Amino acid sequence: MAGLMSIFGTATSGLDAQQEALNVTSHNIANANTSGYSRETAVMESNAPYTIPSINQPTGAQVGTGVTVTQIQRIRDTFLDYQIRTQTSVNGTATSTNNYLNQIQNIINEPSSTGISTLMSTFYSAWQSLSTNPSSSNARTVVAQDTVSLTNALNSTYNQLQTLKTDAQTDVCNQVFQMNSNLNQIDDINQQIMASSISGAEPNDLLDKRDSLVDKLSSTFNLSTSNQNLNGISLTPVDTTGVANANLIDTNDSSSEKRFSYISDIVSANNPSDPNQYTLTYYKNGDESNPSNKVQISVDLTSDELNQVQNNRVLWSDKNGNALGTPLDSNGNAITSPIQTVAFSSLKLFTPSEGTLQGTMSVQNDIDTYTGELNNLAKGLALTVNYVLSGVADPSVTPNNDAVPFFVNSDTAQYTTNSSGQSQLNNLSSTLAAEPDINAGNITINKQILDNVMEIKTETHDDQYTHESLNTQDGSGDGNRALAVAQLENKLVDVQNITATSTRSDLISAVATTDSNGIETVNNDKNGMTLENYLKDTVDTLAVQTQKSTNDVTNQATLLNGLNQSKQSESGVSIDEEMSNMIQFQHAYQANAKVISTLSNLLDVVIGLVQ
Repeated sequence: MAGLMSIFGTATSGLDAQQEALNVTSHNIANANTSGYSRETAVMESNAPYTIPSINQPTGAQVGTGVTVTQIQRIRDTFLDYQIRTQTSVNGTATSTNNYLNQIQNIINEPSSTGISTLMSTFYSAWQSLSTNPSSSNARTVVAQDTVSLTNALNSTYNQLQTLKTDAQTDVCNQVFQMNSNLNQIDDINQQIMASSISGAEPNDLLDKRDSLVDKLSSTFNLSTSNQNLNGISLTPVDTTGVANANLIDTNDSSSEKRFSYISDIVSANNPSDPNQYTLTYYKNGDESNPSNKVQISVDLTSDELNQVQNNRVLWSDKNGNALGTPLDSNGNAITSPIQTVAFSSLKLFTPSEGTLQGTMSVQNDIDTYTGELNNLAKGLALTVNYVLSGVADPSVTPNNDAVPFFVNSDTAQYTTNSSGQSQLNNLSSTLAAEPDINAGNITINKQILDNVMEIKTETHDDQYTHESLNTQDGSGDGNRALAVAQLENKLVDVQNITATSTRSDLISAVATTDSNGIETVNNDKNGMTLENYLKDTVDTLAVQTQKSTNDVTNQATLLNGLNQSKQSESGVSIDEEMSNMIQFQHAYQANAKVISTLSNLLDVVIGLVQ
């Protein structure tokens, strides 16, 4: 039957349980400001009772034997975790995209008093002024210097956009390295958690650390988690892009886990028999600090495939960083010599649909788009002005008309210096042949004109002479050709359909005409637009895209903030609540201690009776 000593055991169990609950409360309070910490609670259950049989009740009455703490439970809502990680990925996309779009907008710098549109307007105005005073060297110098300002702005904008794209690629590399680092940490913690769970321990702090790393990883790309035995988890990207067994964390076989590698360089192999052959250099696990991680492979790429690789650059790889689909030696390592040839279809590019990685990848297409439109603008300007000044739609037919082209490709144009110290173009044929390659990055005024502004053609019959100084038909006051250049400002040109291979003839031939002064110029193209309006449309498109991106960031931040608040109310530590719990456990502890004190007095009575 129950006696005083059994009551003593019951009270002792109460002391132990309340003490454990106080320990948990203390741990919660200590970690109230610890990022990623989940509130814990001591789960108590009554001990198994024992039965006291009696004459009147053969089955006996059950008497309780106290309490025990069966579990230190971590308060966590797994569905809320799923929602937060999903929205964190979406937020990562929006934030990364918005960051780069804002930088593109700052680079293009429109509308602005110092922007390209203003400089273009100034450029045409300078030609208008020159047409009224063509014999003035000052007016000619203004044209030359305004042209320099315009081409410098185009060059600078182009170079800044290319630098931004390089920065985005560096950002991708850094993200790949960090992704692999986080995955390795998660894998290590995952193994520790399962080892602790085997022994029956509650590895709550390790679970918090793992969840924090998974939360961090979810901002980079969208992932799927699945719970496994012994508190283990498996991680897989939502977008596996056809990769079999795409687990990044595998509780059953960690050696089969996948990782990512980074393509740092893409260069043409310069193979005359195979112009589509490229040499790709990738670094295992995105770690460029160690030269031994460098691997080169040879791949045939179409223009679309080349664009995919350039803007993506992330390869699925095995746990050692060897790209999937590439040859390995007998030890399972990438073959670094000789360079291996791989089919593009064998390579596995990682293309997440959400996350900062996806945002950084996709924005490179935006950079290419706006760079392309800037190139069209520069090329349209160069081709139309050179045409009006030379009067020739195909410079290869009558190159003497273009003996001193106004706009040239700086990558090709070469100069010598005459006895007066002035620049002289010395490779006219190759300079004219490179005119179709003019873009915003290489457009420039001919240095020969810059050093001798009297070379600028302004007169009606200048197209019949290699140099204006040889024109004896028109007087020095003839500015008709300069006027025709100025009037290009309002001409509708099919600039939006210019391509990287478009020639002067491609742009001009369908709309070539002669104005009332006998100057070869262009008619308005019914499908075209003015160069300034083309730039304005580009700027407006960028502004709308950036504003939408900004709204997405704001909306996503609001949604994510609401989810995090729900998580905080569920899993966060409330000091007020913990203080209340502490008082509750303290009183329970004191009550159990009082029971023991009372039992001590009763035992004294019993012992006294025996004596």
